[in-house]
This record gives sequence, C-alpha cells and structure tokens, in this order.
Amino acid sequence: MHCKKETVVSSHQIILYESPASRSDRVKFLLEEIKIPYNKKTISIPKKEYKSEDFLKINPNGTVPFLIDNETGIHISESGAICNYLARKYKDRLYFPDKNLKEIAQYEEMMYFAVSTLDPVCFQILFHSKWYPEEKRIPSIVEENVRKFVFCADFLNRNLAKNKFVLGDKISTPDFIIAPSLLCIKEEVKKHSLIQEYVMNILSLTSMKKVRHDVKIFNS
Repeated sequence: MHCKKETVVSSHQIILYESPASRSDRVKFLLEEIKIPYNKKTISIPKKEYKSEDFLKINPNGTVPFLIDNETGIHISESGAICNYLARKYKDRLYFPDKNLKEIAQYEEMMYFAVSTLDPVCFQILFHSKWYPEEKRIPSIVEENVRKFVFCADFLNRNLAKNKFVLGDKISTPDFIIAPSLLCIKEEVKKHSLIQEYVMNILSLTSMKKVRHDVKIFNS
C-alpha cells in the first residue's frame, strides 16, 4: 500500500484525489467530521481522467480515492484502508480502540463487515437497479442482494438497538463506510426503522451535508 513517490506541493499536508458519488465520499466524510484540512483534487470518472498520464504518474493503479500524506510520506488507496489510516493517525478526534482487545475485535469485525459484506450488496443493488443501462440490468441480481441485505440489516440492528452509531455513542471509522453505502439503497433502508433512523442521524451531520453538497454540485 505504501510506495515512494515524488513530493507533491500543497497548501495542506493531506491531498485527496477523489470523485463525488463514489467511495471517495467516505474519506471526505471522515476528513470533514474530524476537521482535518485537505487539498481536494477531483478526478472525473465519466471523462476517464483516472486513465490520464498525469494521474497514473501519481497513482499507477488509476483508482480513486487516493490519498497522499505529505507529513508522513504515505501514499495509500482503498477507501477502507484510507479511513482506517486517518482514524489511527487522528485518534484523538474520534473513537478508535487500540488498547482494549474486546473493543478492537468489535471494531475490526464491523470494518470487515462494512467492506466485505455490506458494500458488495449495496452496490450490486444500486448498479442493477439504477446505474447500469437498462439492457445491462439483471433483476435476479437485485433480488438476490435484497435478500442478502436482510442479513446485513439484522447485523446492524443488533448494534443500533443500543447505540447511536454502529459501535456506540461516538462516531468511528465503520460509520464513514457504512452510512454512504446505505445511502445508495434508500428504498431498502426504509424497510428497517432503526437503520433509517441511523441514516437520518448521519444526514444531519454538517460533515455529511458538505459531502452531499459536493455530489449535487458535481452532478449539476
């Protein structure tokens, strides 16, 4: 994940290459919530700017989000890994367990659930019900993943029944991944009152409002 690159000059130590309405929103949500200044470099996916020679020199994988931390010299991709890195670095600004073994296990369980279980389900529903051209949509894939989401909802409900956020009363890294994924499938979320309440709570945060505003501007 870490590699040596040329130093990138910026007014902020954190540079985020991103594209609105993508997994980049998770990283922006976290940065905005913990109030870390960053230099935002927008890459247009529809224009295939991620394949440009200039961007590939910075990130040979051609993926967004991609983060450069000039303070540490770390260059990192994968939204979950970026969020985890930032949360660890700025753990004084949010809940980040790193001493109590039980809390660490619960944190890691929720992180793996977010990126490995929930994420594919939400995006398969989104792609095959809205994003793909109609001729490429496969209804059976939507039906299958709607069924899978019931399992995901049960998993989330067990935590949200007693917590404001997925790991307690304080926001933590899994929230920055889980909430944007849930926003992709609002119709399914509405079927589960606790999850709907959780999403509405996230949407009320100033940090998420900023992220959603960027999406709206980008799509206008």
